[in-house]
Amino acid sequence: MAPARGRSRARLLARDHAAVERLSDQRSLIAEHLAARLVRMGDRPISVLSVGCGDGSLDVRLAAGLVQRKSGRPVRYVGIDPWPGSVELFTATMAALGADELSVGAHVASFDDAPVDETFDVVLFVHSMYYVADVGATLRAALNLLRPGGELWVAIAPSAALNALVGVLAPPLEGHRQWFSADVEKAFVDGGIAVDDVVTLDALVDLASASDEVLDFAVQARLTPELYGPVRAYLAAVSVPGTDGRLRVPHPVDVFAATRR
Repeated sequence: MAPARGRSRARLLARDHAAVERLSDQRSLIAEHLAARLVRMGDRPISVLSVGCGDGSLDVRLAAGLVQRKSGRPVRYVGIDPWPGSVELFTATMAALGADELSVGAHVASFDDAPVDETFDVVLFVHSMYYVADVGATLRAALNLLRPGGELWVAIAPSAALNALVGVLAPPLEGHRQWFSADVEKAFVDGGIAVDDVVTLDALVDLASASDEVLDFAVQARLTPELYGPVRAYLAAVSVPGTDGRLRVPHPVDVFAATRR
């Protein structure tokens, strides 16, 4: 188990992550896109591994849709997350569905260390590929956890307007620079792994109303007081009108899909 300082930091990161999600429409777009992919997989029993499941707020939407469509057929859903608090929330959120046909598992671990001894129809990384040391090795390991015909889905940010700041300001993450979708694309190519498709979801985030702490999370850096003004000015300059006319920062995410042949 992580030391108290690690758990406290994880709680703060989870809080700020949730705050950014509330200011963005990205999670809803991801949920809709992945749910549509699950529909295309038909009505047979299905199993899903979510790497970096967090509190389960995204996965529970996918699981609920699966349970509703499968009409009593088994649904297996497993989450992996390195923070115990997230895994507890993931498990509780799934249990709250009260679905007898839903079997849930969870591991407090990194992907590399998770004691997974089963195979899946879908292995899913939503904004969790950033934390792996080797993108190519992770893709290969994930494909090995798939049944023949199973699908690997990776949702990761491109280096767009907001992430240009991340690239400049963010310190190394887990011993490496920040990965973006171009790094995942390169790892697929270098590994000789065929990509079925890549879809860009054009989300928007309202960072004008974000607190300093939430802004820190958005740019993945602890900003100094003199940087908040220039950073906010930059974000205002790259903002675009949303459907309600309010200015928001582009917050896209690329979703890669690959099939185990």
